[in-house]
Amino acid sequence: MTLEQVPKGSRVKVVKRTSGQRFAASMDGMGIHVGDELVVVGSAPFSGPILVEVPASGIQVALGRGMAKKLQVEPVSA
Repeated sequence: MTLEQVPKGSRVKVVKRTSGQRFAASMDGMGIHVGDELVVVGSAPFSGPILVEVPASGIQVALGRGMAKKLQVEPVSA
């Protein structure tokens, strides 16, 4: 599944980035790497950005829907 499909409050693990090097560099710059766990904090209406937290670092990042579609994730057991 992609990050865009994950409901608010869910915890997931990034398993793959399905785009090129520029996208990977952008994600690295935001502190989101393959293997990181993310928590979906919120989702703006009308195709707005998705707010995620990286619990390991405590940072929160707003990702556009286009970027969220390029992150393959899997659910993490609590």
